[in-house]
Order: sequence, then C-alpha cells, then structure tokens
Amino acid sequence: MSLREKLKALEELQQIDLETNEVKAELDALPARRAQADAAVATARKAWEDAQTRLESNERERRQLESLLGMERDKVKKWEGRLGEIKTPREYAALSREIDIAKKTNDSQHEQVKELTAQAAELGKAVESREEELSERESAAQAAGEEVAARKAAADEKMRALEARRAAAVKQVDPGLLAKYENIKRRRAGVAIAPVVGNACRGCHRNIPPQLVITLQRANSIETCPSCHRIIYSAEALNPPAPSPA
Repeated sequence: MSLREKLKALEELQQIDLETNEVKAELDALPARRAQADAAVATARKAWEDAQTRLESNERERRQLESLLGMERDKVKKWEGRLGEIKTPREYAALSREIDIAKKTNDSQHEQVKELTAQAAELGKAVESREEELSERESAAQAAGEEVAARKAAADEKMRALEARRAAAVKQVDPGLLAKYENIKRRRAGVAIAPVVGNACRGCHRNIPPQLVITLQRANSIETCPSCHRIIYSAEALNPPAPSPA
C-alpha cells in the first residue's frame, strides 16, 4: 500500500469518526430535549394546582362565612322577636344595642361574601386558563417525546452503519499509523489528521514552514504539524485535481 493510500484510508477513518461524534452529540442532546418538555409540563401543572388551591380556599372561606352569616341572621331574628317580651327599658336598650352590633357585623360579613364571590369568578377563569395551558404543554410534551423517539431510532441506525463502516475502514489503515492516529485523536478533541491548504494547517489554522509544505507535496512521508502535532498532508497531493479534457 502506497503512502497516499495509507493517508486516504486514514482520512476516511477520520471522516467516519467525525460523523460518529456528530451522531453521539445528537443522541446526548435528546434527553435534555425531552426533559425540557417535561419540565414545562411540571411548571404548568404546578400553576394549575396552585390556581385550584386558591379557588378551593376561596370556596371554603365563602361557605364558612355564609354559614356563619345565616346563623347570625337567625340569632338577630330571635332577638328581635324577644324585644316585645322585655319589660324594662334598660333590658330593651341593651338588647337593641346587641341587635345593632350584630346587624353591622352581618353587613360586614355579607360584603366579605360578595367580595369572595367576585374573587371566585376571577379565580375560576385563572383555573380554566391554567388548565388550557397545561393541556397545551402536555400535547407539546407528547409530540416532543415522539420526536425524540424517532430521532433516537434514526440516530441509532446511523450509529450502527457508522460502526460497520469504521470496522471496515480500520482494516485498511496501517496498524502503526492507526495507533498514532488514536493517540493523537484522544489528545486533540477527536481530530487527529488535517489537510494543509496553501501553507496553513486546517487543524490549528497556523502556517507551517515552507520546507514542510514541499515535503508534504511529495507525499512520501508521514508528517505532523509543528503547532498542533496532528498528522498533516497536502490536500492537493492526496486528492489531485482531475486532468482537464483535451
């Protein structure tokens, strides 16, 4: 196998590994996508439950006041009925004062009931609004779950295909060169081989010495970038342009 063939095999392996990294990144991002949708549902459900709790609290307080108000009104009626039975002016005046105080208290409680009733109407609207929002979030979460499942299935299929391609590609790479490639890949964020275009390494985007550029153009030795230490090759030498038709 010529050096050009070795480098082309390595270039193919690098391309497969880069595609694999992209698929892995997509797979890694999927749980967060689903979690985001679930979190939105949880937030909407909490808002709906809080609105329900406020409405139920309003209803309890209103029922208690209405019950108390009913009892107090009955008490006033009984007291008013007793007024005709009282013999002394002093007792009559005392009971009259109690009746007046009770009536004022009842009027105040009646206003509270009216205010709570008005609040209940607004709280009921809030519950309906929160319920609609929760329904929308649940529908969105279901759609997101289906999308995540579909994307995961597609990504898993891509991953299986890439694993098969890599297994075949590895067989075409010189064992010594493969070991060097894997070592550099671990240290250089998954990119172990880079083309040189003009006089710049595409791995680190720094210029390389002119003499090294000439060496790469000959394509008869394995070289590494002086700056990033990746395996480098001349893009033109490895993939020369097709001859123009005569």
